[in-house]
Parts: sequence; structure tokens; C-alpha cells
Amino acid sequence: MFKLLVTDVDGTLLDHQSKLTEINKRAIKECIKAGIQVVIATGKSFASVTDLIKEFDLQLPQITLGGAVTITPDGKVIDSVTIPEKFYHEIIDMIRARGYEPLIATVDGNIYYQKFVPGMKNVMEIGETLCKADNIKKDEFAKHSVSIFLSITAEDPLDSYIRKKFGSRLLVVRSGKYFFDIQNIKASKGDALKKLIKRLKIAKNEVISFGDSQNDISLFKESGFSIAVKNSYPELIEIADAVTDENHKSGLGKAIYKYILHKDISSEAFFDTGD
Repeated sequence: MFKLLVTDVDGTLLDHQSKLTEINKRAIKECIKAGIQVVIATGKSFASVTDLIKEFDLQLPQITLGGAVTITPDGKVIDSVTIPEKFYHEIIDMIRARGYEPLIATVDGNIYYQKFVPGMKNVMEIGETLCKADNIKKDEFAKHSVSIFLSITAEDPLDSYIRKKFGSRLLVVRSGKYFFDIQNIKASKGDALKKLIKRLKIAKNEVISFGDSQNDISLFKESGFSIAVKNSYPELIEIADAVTDENHKSGLGKAIYKYILHKDISSEAFFDTGD
């Protein structure tokens, strides 16, 4: 019997337009009604998922910014893992030397930029609000940063360069097609989940998780049962216990009914019964 459902947001819980499908919405609400608690584990900021927290009236701390910040529904940070200061300036200088501009996420959940570049629109399109900073190299950023973001594809040479240079010392992972994240090596979704279930006294085998990206690999490894949507990265599908339909086809909801609620939703009549 699962006690906790943990889900990624973009590409998993939400469709391609960052919307909740009716099946996903209903499935999550039925889980909660059945006594199964729900936690969001996302690379996004707390502010960008507050609507989802309210929609489902989530009660537990939520995992945000790729596992770097765990925060209660009312905005109290209970755990955060910052980027070591000794790496912060080196990373920023290296990125800029190659003609790129980073986004900086801090413990308070804000995401900052110093110089706006077109690629940052990709971040805004998934509901993030960006804050203008005069100088992201100030000590306040170096001390409180939890994630350095770049809006680049996997094919961009900077992706492989950063992995080779920092991959053994920092967590370097993709959270989506256009999203590349650099964090403390102990700031993964899996690390955050491991600490959270210990706090909640929930066993690993009582956790079921859903995801689609590279940053969900650690999440799957700390879950009793893991389900990837069909649109996932190949390396995530490879380690998943099961694969469900694509995110825009309500894959998450379908899997909830199959593996958790054990209900047959193949009949249209099922959805005529109301909540």
C-alpha cells in the first residue's frame, strides 16, 4: 500500500501547455481522498507551483528547485542546500566567458538575472517570474544560491563542457528540453525525498513516484515504485518500474488508476459518475 505519491510537474503532471488534464486532476484528488499524501518534486520555484498546491490542498512540505529547497505549503523553508561558494564565482565566470548568461535561484525561491537574453523566455513560459539583479556576483548571491540555470538544449556544447568540468563536484542535470541546472551535489530530488520521508516516518517502499527528466533519476532511486511517462528521457525510462502514456494524454492519471486506485477507466461511463 502506497502512502506517498511524489510527482514531477512539467512534462509529467502538466500537459504541453502547462495545464492539468481532467483525468490527472481527478486522479490526484481521488488519491488524496483515499488517504494517500501527495508531494510535488519539481525543478521549479515554490511561487510557480502555489496554484497546484492550492488546487489539491497539499499539506506536506514540497520539494522545489530540483531538490535544493523543501518548503511547507505556507512558505516556510525546512531544508535548503546551497551551491558551495568556492564554485559559484568560477561557474559564473566560465559561463560568461563563453558568451552565455545564467539565471540564479536563491534559498528564498526567487530567480534572478543580471542581463536578460532571449533563452530566458523559456523559463518564463513555464510560469516563472524573473527578478532583475544589479550584480549576481555579489556575496549575497554567492552565499544563498541553490541553483544556476541555463536555457540550452542537450546539443549545446556548453552542456557537455560543464558536465566534464564540474560533473564530479556538483550536480549537473537537465530538468527539461531547454533547462540545464547546476546545483550542490547533495541537492537532488532524491536527496530531498530521502530526508522528507525520514521526517514523515514513511518507508521507501511506501512511495510511488512519477517523472520525465534527468533530474527525476534520483527521485526514482529513492522510491519504492517509479513510473515514467512515455515522453521521458530514455535513461529515465530505462530505470523506471513502469511506463505510462505521455503527459498530454494523461499518463500520470491513467497510471494512478491502474497502480494505486485499481480502477478501470476504459469506459466513458466512469467519468459520468462525478467526483
